[in-house]
Amino acid sequence: MSTGTGTRPREWFGSLEFDRGGGTYRLLAIGSVLVLTASYVSVLREVTRVVGGTGTLFAIVGASLLAATILARTIRPRTAAPLAIVAGVGGFAYYLEIAGVGADVVVSALDEVVADTLTLATGLPLLQMIEAGTWTMAFVPTPVFLSWYLALRGRYVSSVIPGGMALCFLVLTGDAGTTVTLVGTLAALATVGFGDLARRDGSIAQVDLIALLFAVVIVLSLGVGVTVVPGGSSGPATAGTGPDTLEGAMDHSPDRSGIAGSVDLSPEPRFTVRTDRPSYWRTGVYDRFTGDEWLRSGQETDLGRLPVPAGEHERVEQAIRAETDLGVMPVAPHPVSVDGPAARDATVSTHGQIHTDSVLREGETYTVESAVLERDPERLQRAGTDYPDEIESHYLQRPEATSSAFDERTATITGDAETPYEKAVAIESYLRSAKSYSLDVERPDGNVAEAFLLEMQEGYCVYYATTMTQMLRAEGVPARYVTGYTSGEPIGDDTYLVRGLDAHAWVEVYFPEYGWVPFEPTPPSDRDAVHQEPLDDPSVDDLEMPAETPSEDPDPDREASTGDEDRPFEENGSETDPPEVDDPPVQTDDPVEGESNESAVVSQPDEGDGLSLPVSVSRETLALAAVVIAGFAAGVRRTGVTARAREMLALYWHGRRHDPNADAERAFRRLEGLLAREYRPRRPGESPRAYLRALEREADAEPSSDGLATDDRVQTVQACYERAVYGGGVDRGEADAAIAAVDELARERLPFVGEDRS
Repeated sequence: MSTGTGTRPREWFGSLEFDRGGGTYRLLAIGSVLVLTASYVSVLREVTRVVGGTGTLFAIVGASLLAATILARTIRPRTAAPLAIVAGVGGFAYYLEIAGVGADVVVSALDEVVADTLTLATGLPLLQMIEAGTWTMAFVPTPVFLSWYLALRGRYVSSVIPGGMALCFLVLTGDAGTTVTLVGTLAALATVGFGDLARRDGSIAQVDLIALLFAVVIVLSLGVGVTVVPGGSSGPATAGTGPDTLEGAMDHSPDRSGIAGSVDLSPEPRFTVRTDRPSYWRTGVYDRFTGDEWLRSGQETDLGRLPVPAGEHERVEQAIRAETDLGVMPVAPHPVSVDGPAARDATVSTHGQIHTDSVLREGETYTVESAVLERDPERLQRAGTDYPDEIESHYLQRPEATSSAFDERTATITGDAETPYEKAVAIESYLRSAKSYSLDVERPDGNVAEAFLLEMQEGYCVYYATTMTQMLRAEGVPARYVTGYTSGEPIGDDTYLVRGLDAHAWVEVYFPEYGWVPFEPTPPSDRDAVHQEPLDDPSVDDLEMPAETPSEDPDPDREASTGDEDRPFEENGSETDPPEVDDPPVQTDDPVEGESNESAVVSQPDEGDGLSLPVSVSRETLALAAVVIAGFAAGVRRTGVTARAREMLALYWHGRRHDPNADAERAFRRLEGLLAREYRPRRPGESPRAYLRALEREADAEPSSDGLATDDRVQTVQACYERAVYGGGVDRGEADAAIAAVDELARERLPFVGEDRS
């Protein structure tokens, strides 16, 4: 564009007009807005990586940036805000169109989306939202559009607000980690700082202000994080488990089931069950696979009327007694009622699993009535694929980057299967025969299901169940991952002792008009052999049942258990027919450890002669410390403390002596400092002699003055200074005399110097 004669050339960046001389700071401010945007978009990208839609997410972000760039030149901010809301609705609609979701599904899922959104700020991670992908697509356009639009308009402070609020919200949900939060916060402060420098034609010397603000924000955010920000889902802890045991590794937190490497078995008793029909005892149901762990989406609600399976079932009662403190409520699937004191603190998940909000203490009991499905292979063959929408939307999820090799191998294994039931049986049979059971494995990087199917030769139940669930989903068959315990050891009539080594994971497959049916991909005989070894230790004692059992005595005329009921997933005859089994209770809370293997950092003493640090310090902690130190230093510099400290030191101490003339000049500068403290600084253009004469007049006019300006030593220092600067110079003795005079005056006039140091 034409700039006119005598003006500096101007350039356009979108709608932003700026001078070339100040363009550097403007570009830095705009670039910082992009970094802030990238920080929270990267968090949302991790969500879509799990639930799908990364391409759509990036398309919405790109479209929002493009729209903001165009509209920044044509509309005013008061018009941009409503358009940002429209952008959010548009992104939401675009995602639904791409996903092929109809309006009826949107309406039915809307209440779940709203309910989840209201609880996000209390620590519910995005991945635990039922409609995480939908929410992400609706969330991203508004802050991206507004931040970029306002930045291009030169409103840098305002441009930080939408992006900062988006990042803050993700911090509250627990999805934004330390590194992302630091980067986003730094970018926000850099936007404000560089924008201010651009407007005020500032210099880079003012960057200490940015460092100071950044440190202040970090310290405040850490304080808020400790006192306000929720730490995510929490729940009761289960004693006796740790991340190095199978049950502790699977259930290191209430809403997550981990996948670890090598694990041990704990023979410690967990609970006893009185029932006339043994089962797998389910404690956790998980529907969302991230590639390296399982999550439970949805929220828990108070116990109400529990759903009853559609298929033919038998009502079975269990009386359960905790033999140690438990953070879970083992039940046989599918629970329809819970009774006892523990029921007061019980909740039910979206997936129909009972949980406790408190710790079940040793000796505490409760009773459960479950609807145990009667397996009918012929009926399961005819079940078809008419799955309800909510089943398909929740139980077909796979990580977005699942490889084609995984799908191809799965298709080969199920090549002869025609129905979902046949596919489930084929996958179950393949995993049982093709893989070996071992607790001593190295956890692979990336997608665990892919690694186990395509690369690994052995693993334990977590690997088998994870892989089968993902294989079924690859074939379009809804499946979910469940954890808990096997039926346990018979120790009396209708009584079973369940130990930590009975912890287990398996699969449930959905069949229309029937319900969730359990499948067991782990080879039972191999597993039993490995899990029996800890019981062969003579130090492991059998549990003696108390006189008062958890439930009424069984029918005395009933035949004693043969132990065959222990295997609800065993094959009947030559055909694999996994009986209905309740999800094994996986202890989801660890009272002592409470963390996954990856997060727990334990410093071991060095057995050698070297020095070992008692604490392991992460890079994030070091980065935080560096930021706080830099901010403190910038604050000290900004407030002038260092300059005043240097000035005070110069008054106290002359320093090393070199050239006599230079020392004479320095002695006079020190004298000026003393005079400035007592009277006033020397004015610009005022000569040293005129300055001293003016102070003498002021001293004469002030009767209370102690006459520093008229002191003979002042005149000595001045005369020495004038000879050094304007005359022929001074010798070492004259310079030393001037220095001594100033030292004497300093001792008399300054605090904490000389004899009086109180």
